[in-house]
Amino acid sequence: MHNRPYDIIVFGVTGFTGKLVVEYLIEHYGVNNELFTWAIAGRNEDKIKKVIETLAAKNDQIKKIKFFIADSFDEKSLDHLSKSAKVIISTVGPYIKYGKNLVSHCAHNGTHYCDLTGEVPFIRESIDAYDKVAKKNECRIIHSCGFDSVPSDLGVLFLQSEAKKKYDRFCSHIKYYVRATKGGFSGGTIASMIAISNYIKSKPNLSGLLGNPYALNSHIYTGPSVSSLRSVVWDQDVGLWTAPFIMSGINTRVVRRSNELLGFMYGNEFIYTEVTSFQKGIMGYLKSYSMLIFLGLTKFLMSFKPTFWLLKNFYLPSPGEGPKKEKRDNGFFKILLNGYVDGNHISCTVTGDKDPGYSGTAIMITESALSIILNNEEIPKKFGVLTPASAIGKILIKRLKTKGIIFKVN
Repeated sequence: MHNRPYDIIVFGVTGFTGKLVVEYLIEHYGVNNELFTWAIAGRNEDKIKKVIETLAAKNDQIKKIKFFIADSFDEKSLDHLSKSAKVIISTVGPYIKYGKNLVSHCAHNGTHYCDLTGEVPFIRESIDAYDKVAKKNECRIIHSCGFDSVPSDLGVLFLQSEAKKKYDRFCSHIKYYVRATKGGFSGGTIASMIAISNYIKSKPNLSGLLGNPYALNSHIYTGPSVSSLRSVVWDQDVGLWTAPFIMSGINTRVVRRSNELLGFMYGNEFIYTEVTSFQKGIMGYLKSYSMLIFLGLTKFLMSFKPTFWLLKNFYLPSPGEGPKKEKRDNGFFKILLNGYVDGNHISCTVTGDKDPGYSGTAIMITESALSIILNNEEIPKKFGVLTPASAIGKILIKRLKTKGIIFKVN
C-alpha cells in the first residue's frame, strides 16, 4: 500500500454529498497538500469535468485535481481504483445497489474504505462476505461515517470514557436524545430509503433483520432485550416529550456492534436507545405526535405503488439534489446523551454548526479518512468490517473538534 499514487480517492463526486466532500477538502486542505495526496472519481467523465468547472469558479486549484473513471458494476475499473489509493471515500448510494463490488475490491486489495451507508442489510452482507478478507489483508472497511452514525457511535465512546474517569465504571445504559436539528434531505437519502424497502421486499428471508436490535453483531450474540420507541412518551429523566428517531434503526445497531468489536467494553448487558425530543408542555406533546404521524404516513404512502410514484416524481428530491448552500450553512444539530452508572447520572452533548446530513456529514467522513492517513499510529490496529468507534475512536473526536463538531461532558 505504501507505493500507491494517492492517499485518498473520493468516489461519487458528481453526486450531491460527493461534491460537498470535494469542496470541504479544497477549502480546508487544498489540492496540493504536503501531508497527503488525493484525487476524485466518478462514472461519467463529462459530469466530473462539469463538477471541476463549477468548483473552479470558487477556487481554481481544483483544475489540477486528477480524476478516475470508475463504474460500480465495472470490475476492472473498481480494481484499478482500489489499487490507486490507501483509502477510498465512497458517497455512491444506495449502497445495497451500488456499493458491494467496491467493498469487495477494497477488502481483497487491502484498501481502507469509508462510506455513509445507513443500510442495515448492506452492512450485514458486508460483514458476512468481507470481514475475514479485510482482516487477512489488514484493511479497515468502515461503514456509517456520516451523521448516521458518528455522533451516536463516538458520542457513546466519549461518554463511556468520561464515566470511566469519574466513576471507574462504564454506563450500563445510555439514551441518545435529538434535542435540535436544522437541515434538509437529499435525493440520495430518499433513494437509499427506497432501495432498502425494495430490497427487503425482494428477499423475504431478510424481513426479520430490520427488527433485530443485534442485526450487526455476530450471529452467536444475543444481548439484553431492547426495542425502539414506537409512540409518544413523556421522558421523566429529562422532562421532555419524546418520539421515535428515524435514524435509530441504524445508529443503535452500529453502537451495539462497536461494543462487541471493543471486546464488550461497555458490558454484555449494555443497553442503548435513541429518541427525538421536544419541549415540555402542550407544544412539545403536539410536536411529538406530529413527528409520529409524519413518520407513519410517509411509510404508509411509500408502501403503495401509486402514492409512491407520486411522491417520487412530484415531491421527493431526485438523486444528486439537496439543500441549498444557505440552508446547509444555517443548519445545526444538538444531541444529548444520558448515561447511568450504578444509580449515578452522567451526560454529554454532541453539537455542530452545519446541516447534519450534508455539510456536517461531509466533515465527518472526510476526517474519518484523514484519521487513517494522518493518525495511523494513534488509531487502533484493528482490521475487518468495523465501525467509527472501533476503527478510529478518540482520534476522530479530536479531529472533529477542530472542525466545529464538539463533544462536551456536562
